[in-house]
Parts: sequence; C-alpha cells; structure tokens
Amino acid sequence: MERDLSWKMFFQRWPATIPKVGIVVTSLNEPIAFSSFQVSEQMVLLERDRPDTSGARSIIVPWHEITIVKLTSPIDPAQFKDMGFKPLS
Repeated sequence: MERDLSWKMFFQRWPATIPKVGIVVTSLNEPIAFSSFQVSEQMVLLERDRPDTSGARSIIVPWHEITIVKLTSPIDPAQFKDMGFKPLS
C-alpha cells in the first residue's frame, strides 16, 4: 500500500517544467515507455507516441504494479523538489 501512495504522489506532483516522458517498469519486469500520462485515484494512464508490439498506444497501470520509473530527459536536480525530493544535509 505504501508503494501505491509513493508512485501516486510522484506522478501527481510532476512539475510542468519536466517533460512527461520516461519509462515505467512494472512488477512483471515489463518496461513501458511513455510520452505523456494522466492519473486517477487507483491508476496511471501512460500514453505512447508509437504503438508497442501488440499495437497499444495507451496503457493503464495500477499504482501497486509500478516498481521503477526511469526519466529519459535531462533534468536540473532542483526541479525534483516539487516532486518531494530534497538533498541530504
């Protein structure tokens, strides 16, 4: 349950200054590249700019199925503060 809330908060706090592109890795170890996303209470809708091998352009993933999020754009570390990250002091 804690992992669910962590990923939900991460996506909900996504700053407008960071492109909504990256890769979500699911609990089945499936990497899903995305070019945009939308959130709901229980899931994230990942949108792709090209279809995957099965022809899908939109993938709906429950929060609890996300294990890793990889960001593919160069990002200034200060921008992560809006997502809840802070440097160690």
